[in-house]
Amino acid sequence: MYIETERRRYERVEEPVCTWLSFRTDSAAYGTLTVDVGMEGARFETHRRVAVGEHTLINLQLPSSSIECKGRVCWACRGEDGLFSFGVRFLDLREVERDWLGRHLNQCVLA
Repeated sequence: MYIETERRRYERVEEPVCTWLSFRTDSAAYGTLTVDVGMEGARFETHRRVAVGEHTLINLQLPSSSIECKGRVCWACRGEDGLFSFGVRFLDLREVERDWLGRHLNQCVLA
């Protein structure tokens, strides 16, 4: 029997946040929406092939502010629709950005 355990410290909220992703391996910026987002990371979908361990620059466009941080891809898989789904851990959120993100997530939960 297989039992999956949650390894995240913070709950994720299914919230579409407009995001720009830039990867070290190419010069393009990819616009996408978060599938879910939490205090330590987010899940995205894109047509670009993504590899576990790959680093990215993330620019989350919250309604009241913009958050830019580095991230690392923790998992990735290709869906039946051809899109790549992947989870990114935020690596260097500043305290003020953490506060903005926390307020945004709290508003989503209360809505």
